Parts: sequence; structure tokens; C-alpha cells
Amino acid sequence: MICNDDASSSFGWGAFLGLQQLVSICEECESAFQKITGELCRICGREWAMVAQENQYEDICSDCFRWEDDSSTTGLLQQNRSVYHYNEHMKEVLARYKFRGDAVLVQVFRKAFHQTFEATWSKDLPILVPIPLSTDRKYERGFNQSLLLAELLLGNPEELLSKSNSEKQSKKARKERMERENTFYVPDPEAVKDKSILLIDDIYTTGTTVRMAAKVLKDAGAKDICSYTLVRS
Repeated sequence: MICNDDASSSFGWGAFLGLQQLVSICEECESAFQKITGELCRICGREWAMVAQENQYEDICSDCFRWEDDSSTTGLLQQNRSVYHYNEHMKEVLARYKFRGDAVLVQVFRKAFHQTFEATWSKDLPILVPIPLSTDRKYERGFNQSLLLAELLLGNPEELLSKSNSEKQSKKARKERMERENTFYVPDPEAVKDKSILLIDDIYTTGTTVRMAAKVLKDAGAKDICSYTLVRS
């Protein structure tokens, strides 16, 4: 599904009966993805080995320290976990998936996305809430990439967040993202009151998007909010 080369797969009774999914990615393309492993920042899930020593604060990285040191954002996000690093291979595949309309590529990530989810949240399943797109952005793309990722997981995702139209975040610098107006809102606060929420998104970059979503959910009465993304940049 990525390089259009042959993807070998053994075809047994499981596949014949529809109980086993056929391989949709070759070994070379799959091995080019880099999984996040080892010790992680307690909050954002950044791989600890990739955080410079001077940017470490006990069990959290310097970015999370700044978030937690700010009274307006402290405690908004309990935890983020991601599956892959944002290497060059992932950058190209994610661009095809997210910006060039190749929605079927979400199937490439099904196994790994489900496995990390099960390892982290299988004991106490929260409500899955995909990060929404504005009406204009969804019309432009034809689908919400975060909703498709959420549909790979156990349980039915609930679209409890909405988003008003705004400029594309991919075109903004980090400082602009941090200072932008919060365009998320909760249409039905009763649906999130006292609930544990797991936000689903494609990529965690600065952490601004998930914290802005968490802010309106908290204001609407949600108990605690975590996030789960495919990629950690």
C-alpha cells in the first residue's frame, strides 16, 4: 500500500474465513517505521533517550515542565502515548494519508496502533474522542484522519468535540500555535461530565492541540483527559 511492491503473506483458513487480515505492507516499508521504545517522559511519551540531559526534569521533559509550570495548563493532560517517531519515512506516508487523500493507508497502522493501545489502556477503557476537523477542513480532505485512527481501536469513538474554522495548523510556527485562539468547543457538556476521555490524533508535536481540546473538555466537566497519537514528533 506504500511502495506498490509485492507484499508476501501466507494464505490459510483464517484469511479464507475472513478471520485474518491479509498483509497490506511489505517488510521493507514496515521496518522503515521507527517505534517509540524504552523509558518515556511520564506525560508526553517522548522517548527519554532522545531528550538532552539539560532538558530533563526528574521524570518529565522540559516541554512538559513548561506546560505544568503554567497555571493555565497544569494538569490538563494526564498522559500522552504515541506509537512511532516522526522520521522521514513516516513524514512521507503521513503526508499521503493526511493531505493527499490516501485514507486507506490507515490500515497500514492497524496492528501497531491497536497493540500499543491495548498495552496502555486495556484495563480501564476511556471514551475515545477523535480530535475534530472544522467543517471547511473536513470538506477539503474528505475525511477526518483522527476519526479513522480511532475506528481501529476497541469501542466506538464518540465525536464529543467540535471545531470552528481556522487557519491550517501545519502552516503555523510553534509560537503561533501556542498563542492561537482555542477553536474547540463541546456541543453537549452533559455527554462528557465526570467522564475519562482519551483524545485520538495523528501526531503530537508541541502538545498544544490536545491541551486546547483538553481545556474545553475540562471546562465542560470531564474528569480526566489523556491522548493517544500515531506519531510523536
